[in-house]
Amino acid sequence: MIRLALSDLRDHAATWVGAFFVAIACGCIGGWIAFLQSTAGSYADPLRTALQNAGSMMLVFSLVAAVAVLASAANLTVSAQRRSYALWQLANVKPRMVSAVVLVQLAVVAIAGAVCGTLLAALSFEPLFPLVFGSRDEIAQLTPYAELSFLPRVWLVVAGVFLCGGLRGARAAGRTPPLAVLREPEPKRMGMTWLRAAAFACLVVCTCWMGSILIGSGVDEAFTWSIFMPPLVVATLVPVAPLVLSALLRAWTSLVPQKRWIAWYLARRAARFGLAASSSVETPVMVGFGLVSGVFSVVAGGVAFLKDQGVTDASGLDASAALLMLGGPVLLCAVGAAVSVVMSSRSRSRDVALLSAVGARPETLVAAAVCEAFIHTVTATLTGAVATIAAGAIVNYAYGWPFFAGLTFGEGLVVSFAGFALVLAATLVPTCMALGQDAAVVIAATQE
Repeated sequence: MIRLALSDLRDHAATWVGAFFVAIACGCIGGWIAFLQSTAGSYADPLRTALQNAGSMMLVFSLVAAVAVLASAANLTVSAQRRSYALWQLANVKPRMVSAVVLVQLAVVAIAGAVCGTLLAALSFEPLFPLVFGSRDEIAQLTPYAELSFLPRVWLVVAGVFLCGGLRGARAAGRTPPLAVLREPEPKRMGMTWLRAAAFACLVVCTCWMGSILIGSGVDEAFTWSIFMPPLVVATLVPVAPLVLSALLRAWTSLVPQKRWIAWYLARRAARFGLAASSSVETPVMVGFGLVSGVFSVVAGGVAFLKDQGVTDASGLDASAALLMLGGPVLLCAVGAAVSVVMSSRSRSRDVALLSAVGARPETLVAAAVCEAFIHTVTATLTGAVATIAAGAIVNYAYGWPFFAGLTFGEGLVVSFAGFALVLAATLVPTCMALGQDAAVVIAATQE
């Protein structure tokens, strides 16, 4: 089994490299969190508490993005490999063995990426520590300490999230009839599993519980805890993201006339058909936009309320706090969005070659790639905006403040523009490469 898993990883390295880079990003962020905790242990209060709080904030906000991105990347990787798993079953490999091999592959990629990521964190922690805490002089002057004994915990956590995220895909790889997989590369529908439904229900309960705490607490306490409402609301959307994103994509793109521009028609059909790829591309952008816009909106609304109550020294996020809370999630979301498209580049090259073979013009296919990146970004941004509005409304209701007070999308749009640029680049590269080759050669290569 181990030999089969490792040899398949080697033969399909291009498919697994995306998940590997996501694991590197998670390992790097996890390494920073571990090193902040080890540095905190070298000092007494209040510096110890400040460093521990910084690590805790980084963990909470990064964990939301990590779970969403890792699960999407793992499921997309397994989905892209379904043809290979079908061939294994045709070669008399038992379904349970197929699922076990997939889990082994996920664990190997996760641990290898996490090890590389923590090594990167070890190299960058000391030189970047003063820059990250540049707006807090009392912390920036401390001597950072990177305790390497904490790193195995990070590797295990990343591997655990990878395995949990890819469990559904691993089971599907073993249970799907081989001939059905060979006939159809991806299921037409993406249903709601009991695990996703249970996670959604639990997160809804947690969100309501947090809202009741905010409503029943004083202004100062509500302002302190309100910062955790945006990641909680965004996390609530993640289990139902495939359904919500698919419905929203279908709704808003239908407003654009389909018959007047063939490039838009092709882009819409590609985005709607590739459910696994679409949700894996859109979910990271949705999470990044929702976290960034939600945090800045909640803080802006709270500061405005405190100033209205006569608190003159109320201020928003400083650079260090913003970087610690949002730097990790933005990094993960950017990497997740880009690699999701790269991981599906093989099927994209095949589709471009097929369209070229039936007479589609190159400029039409390039325009379709641009439109598809635009569709993914707008869909994710609209969903993230819903999360931002919901989080802001809950917090403002606790203040007795207008629902839309402090609402801002500007900072989140920076994430959307960056996501669009990454997705566009990752979409155009395989399209242009396929256009530069003979269509028959590309089709034959992708069928191997």
